[in-house]
Order: sequence, then structure tokens, then C-alpha cells
Amino acid sequence: MEKKKRYSVWSNFRYTFYHLRRLEGMGGMAACGGDVVMSILLPFLEAAFAGAVAAVLVSGKKPEAILLLVTGYVVLLQAARLLQSHLRQRRIEALFMYRGGMMTEFYRKILEMDGQSLESSEGQGKREAAHRNLFSGNDRGIEKYAQSYLEAFFNLGGLVLYGMIVGRRSLFLLAILTAETLLSSWFNYLAGKRAYKTSEEANKYWRDFQYLRRETILPENGKDIRLYRMDKWFLRRFYEWIGKIEVICHKERTGFMAAGILGALLSFGRNVLVYGYLILQMVQGALTLPEFLLYVGIAAGFEAWMNGLFEAFREILENEKLMDDYRDFMDYGEASEEGKQAPSGPGKAHEIRLENVCFRYEGSDSDTLCNIDLTIRPGERIALVGLNGAGKTTLIKLLCGFFRPTGGKIYLDGQDMGELSGKEVFKEFSVVFQEVFAFSFPLAANVCCCGEAQEDRQRLVESLKKAGIWEKVKGLPGGVRTAMNKDLDEEGVTFSGGELQKLMLARALYKNAPVVILDEPTAALDPIAESEMYEKYDEMLQGRTGIFISHRLSSTRFCDRILFMEKGRITEEGSHESLMERGGAYAELFTLQARYYRQKKQEEESYA
Repeated sequence: MEKKKRYSVWSNFRYTFYHLRRLEGMGGMAACGGDVVMSILLPFLEAAFAGAVAAVLVSGKKPEAILLLVTGYVVLLQAARLLQSHLRQRRIEALFMYRGGMMTEFYRKILEMDGQSLESSEGQGKREAAHRNLFSGNDRGIEKYAQSYLEAFFNLGGLVLYGMIVGRRSLFLLAILTAETLLSSWFNYLAGKRAYKTSEEANKYWRDFQYLRRETILPENGKDIRLYRMDKWFLRRFYEWIGKIEVICHKERTGFMAAGILGALLSFGRNVLVYGYLILQMVQGALTLPEFLLYVGIAAGFEAWMNGLFEAFREILENEKLMDDYRDFMDYGEASEEGKQAPSGPGKAHEIRLENVCFRYEGSDSDTLCNIDLTIRPGERIALVGLNGAGKTTLIKLLCGFFRPTGGKIYLDGQDMGELSGKEVFKEFSVVFQEVFAFSFPLAANVCCCGEAQEDRQRLVESLKKAGIWEKVKGLPGGVRTAMNKDLDEEGVTFSGGELQKLMLARALYKNAPVVILDEPTAALDPIAESEMYEKYDEMLQGRTGIFISHRLSSTRFCDRILFMEKGRITEEGSHESLMERGGAYAELFTLQARYYRQKKQEEESYA
């Protein structure tokens, strides 16, 4: 079924020039408007030059006066060219900076949109489609779209001006020129409509192609690609998707090519009628030589205006789909903060209550979390345990407001989190996720998450010390100013997995949020080391609510309560001792894990 166009051409036009004026101000708009005016005036002055000179030569004036008039016209023409050149350059700069400003808006959207929309396959597809609108170069996308409208304005203005001049002479000539223009416009409209349909199909392959491109250039993927000889598979997929995109692009080009051929045939017929009529008028004495030269120039110029207008319309239609994609993403996942309140007790230990909470990922036919009822008391230590895939990480994303439940409610101190400001809720949580990494910024920026001027030096050092990474940081060439990784700085350092875990813990400690969540940040450690690390975390988080996640049941015995999760449900709850006495799934899995680790330890000792 054909997808309905979401935004009208008029809506996209208003959107484009509203943001152009907002980002580039009246100076940028004046440069664009001035370029349009001069682009109409200058070709007219050039087309009228031959006729004007001929009229002066047959006027009977003295040679000195003729020379003065012709020289004045030439000076006027040159001044107009210089002015247009200046305005054209200003217009190009304004449109380029406008695209840069819209890039900033695009990335602000990505950084501020809710995590659920950002992570969804629909959100990723919309983001990739919008990306093409901004990063396809100067000749495609948002910059070209605005430029094409300006070109349509001055070409249309030229057509109107020349049409008025021709109409005063002959309505027959005007009818011929107008009819040919309308027919050619219709052919180009049909070609543009066809291109819009095919671009919807191309968009899917572009998304697949961009995914493949990203995975190919990621350094961490290089080992697997080479070891398992996946290079041929990647290349085959590249050729396959590029071929499909090329077929679709060929369909677009074929439509516009057909419209161009029909337009050329119409143009030929028009020229035969127009020039034949002008020659006949001159032969009959109804047209003077200066008038003949003027109208010949006007007729030729009319064709140039018409072709320019068609080309501008074609480019507008080509980029309509990209504009629709961009706006579709910018309107997607909007979570307005207007009217939403902050948590009632910011910075203090919170009670978190879940009532019949369910969550289902987009495209899934079953719930990842099912009917969760849970109350976490202020300052309590909670352990979320269970096998991989039980739903622990998803539950954490719901707790800190990153995801919204698809069923049920989550309350923060009795306030519905759906009614609270997301930005304010995030301030109350520090989370160390399972997959830890550092941005390629200075180490201090990774911990403090702010500019150097806003850093609290004492708190930074204390956090690094508590996390057990201060000695490592002190020994770095630039201390806390050392760049992480080598993407932006050749002198940057790369931490091991354990060191990164400590650095992320330092970040969580520096934020000093009342609720701290640790999502298996020690998964790479052996069971004994993980248990010791969690107990160390517990000592650091005194006075705050702590939620610890692990698939190793022995690591979180120090917690006030243990929640055992299976298949998206909390199936058992209590202390370690009470759960072992119950003899349920927790006790069975704990016994199985303990036996496995004992056997592994005995094997290691026998090899030693």
C-alpha cells in the first residue's frame, strides 16, 4: 500500500524558510531575496542589450551621445553583475550555515529524545533516513531544497516579467509560451511523483547499507571479520545493496529523462512558432530591428527561465522525501516537558513503587516484563538476580525512567513517573551499565560529565579514590586531563575492562545521586572478585538506595532483599537465607552455581 505523504509541499516550504530566518536572521534572508531580484534583473539587462544598442544606433543621435549611452549601459550591466556575484556568495554562505544549524538541531534531538524511542528499530530507521537529508552534500537534502525554492522564485519571476513584455506585443506569443510551460511542468510533476514513490523503497536499502558501512569500519569488528573470513560476505552484501539502490535510482532518472525529452520536443515546436511569427512581423514592417532583437532575446530568455523553473521544481520534488524523513524524525518520540514537575524530594533517598508493570519491546509478540509489583524502600539494598535474559536490565531501564512501561505504573515517592520531568528524574539516578566504555574526552570529563570550569576538583579526586582508580590516574602523563582512547588525541590512553569499570563507578560516585544502580559491571571478574567488589560498592553507597544486578547469586548476599527473576517476572523474594530455606528456583540455581565454581577451583588447583 502506498504510504501517505505526511507533510504537504506548502508545509515543508514554511518549515524551511522559518528555520532559515531563525538561524541566519534577516541578514541571511535579505541576501537570499537580493540574489533572487538580481537573478531576474541581470538576464533582462543582458537580453535587452542588443536591442538597446540597435535603438541608439538608429536614433540619429550624435556619435558622442551614442558612445556615452552605450558606455553607461555597459557600466550599469557590469555593476549589476558585481552586485549579483556578491549577493550570490552571501546566499551560498547563508544556506551552508543554515544546514550546519539544522545539523545541530538534529544532534540535539538525538541527545534529548527519550531512550525508548532512540533504541527502537523504528526510531533508528527514522534517524538514518533523516541523516541522509543533512549529510548527502550540498546538492541533495535540506540545503539544496531551500536553494531550489530560491531558484524557482527567480525563474518564475523572470517568466512573469518576460511574459508581461511578450503579452503587450502579442497574446498569441504569450499563449504559445504559456501552454508549452504548463505542459512541461505537468510532465515534470508526474516524474517527481514517480520518484517520490520509488524513494520510499530506496530508503530501506539505504538504512541497510549504512548499517553495513558502520559495522565495517568499527575497529572492534576487525578481528571477527578477518578471523572468520567475513570480508567476502560483507563485500557481497555491499554489491547487493548498492545494486538495489542503483536500480531504484535508475527508475527515478528514467522518469525525469522522459519528462526532459518531452519538454525538449515541446521547446522545439514553440521555437518554430515564435521565431516564425517574429520574422513574419518584421518582413511585414510591423516590427523594427531593435524590437526584433529585443523579442528574440526575450523569447530565448523565456526558454531559459522555463528550463530553470522545471529544474528547480524537479529538485524540489526530489528532495521532498528527504524533508519528510527529516521532519518525521524531528517529530518522533517527542516527550514534552511542559507542565511536568520535578520529584518532590530531589537529592534524598526515594521510595520506588511498581504496580502491575509490564513492558514489551517494539515488534515483539510477548512481554519482556510481566505484572511486576515491587516497592523499594529509601536506603534499601536490593539485589536483582537471575539468568541472562530474565529481564533484569530492562527493569532497570524502567526504574530510572529510560523506558516507559507499556502497562502499569511506576511511582517515585508517590508521584507517577510518567507525570514527572524526565530530565529531573535522571538527576536522581546513577547507573553503571554492564557494557562500560569511555568517551574520547579527557578523563575528568568522563567522570564529571561537564566542562572544566564546572568541575569540583575535590569531589573528583575523592570519587576516583573511592573507586580504587586514583593511583592509576596519578601516574598518567596528564593526570585527570589525559585523553581517553586515541580517536581524538594520539597521546590518549586505553584502560582495561576492570579499570573502565572503576572509572564508571567513579562517575556514579561523583554524581552523588540518591539511587545508585550497578548493572553487572563486574561480569568479567571471577565470582570471588565480583563478590568482593560488590561489598566494596556497598560500603561506598552508605545513605543511598543501592540496586545491584548479577547473574551470580553468591555476589549479592549482603543485600537487604534479593529478587529472583525468571522470564520477566519476580518469582522469589527475600534474604539469601530465607530463599535457601524455601528450596525454590533460587536455591536450586545457587547450589548448581556453587558446585560449578567448586569444581572449577579444584581443576585450577590440580593444574597449578
